[in-house]
Amino acid sequence: MSKYQKITRILVIILILNLTVTFLKILFGLLFNINSLTADGYHSFTDSISNVIGIIGIKLSSKPADKTHPYGYQKFETVSGFAIGFLLLWMVINIISKAIGCLLNPRAFSVTPATLVTLVITIFINGFVAFYEHRMGRKLGSDVLISDSYHTRSDIFISIGVLVSLILIKSGLPVFIDPLVSIVIAVFIFLSCLKIFKMTICVLVDKTVVNEVDIKKIVEAEPEVLNVHKIRSRGRLEHIYIDLHIITEPELSVYKAHELSHRLENILQERLNKKVELFAHFEPNER
Repeated sequence: MSKYQKITRILVIILILNLTVTFLKILFGLLFNINSLTADGYHSFTDSISNVIGIIGIKLSSKPADKTHPYGYQKFETVSGFAIGFLLLWMVINIISKAIGCLLNPRAFSVTPATLVTLVITIFINGFVAFYEHRMGRKLGSDVLISDSYHTRSDIFISIGVLVSLILIKSGLPVFIDPLVSIVIAVFIFLSCLKIFKMTICVLVDKTVVNEVDIKKIVEAEPEVLNVHKIRSRGRLEHIYIDLHIITEPELSVYKAHELSHRLENILQERLNKKVELFAHFEPNER
């Protein structure tokens, strides 16, 4: 099974779990008129939508390189992660507007044991999903899985916040705590947005992914390399491109330079634990 097939299978499993969580939260939120629980349910629904976006992105990313995309289609996965961030941002605006409406026009609601049990169950489901998704995202080097895990991870803290607010209301505190918790939920979602935007934008604008000093130490450890400069790196979690200029003795043959380039590429892959594509420009040492 290919990497992209593994990621797709993980996203489908998580989609089913997220739809289950969404249904339970929205059902009890609407039945008992609990704004924070309904808001949490809609947030869980965005998890499901982000899974679908991820599946589409993975499908596009799996296409092989061609004449129009000689570097491949891998960045479509990163673009999908970026889209998930915008989905979360829209949800932040939606939740805050509804919470303000509830603060201006407070409504009474009841808190039942079934509602509390539902929240506890969904917290455990979200905990499993977030842990599993982030672990597999790191293992497979997937921007979509990691972006989606940040999205899902926020559900855990959000649901705990809703659970605490419902317990407090059941203990006799005023109902305006419910929309206030919704606003706190929105803040957590916004923080998830920032993490996703930061991670995906860095890839899309080709931010440096490996410290120049680290690359220099690895490359200059080879005896044929006298000096290395103009070092650049870009790429994604599991696949990076490195460009550099290598100064060698003028007598080094083209064959030896070619062999050195491939050897350095393998060494960089081993030391950095990533797939590396090295583009080396050789220069003669000027005595």
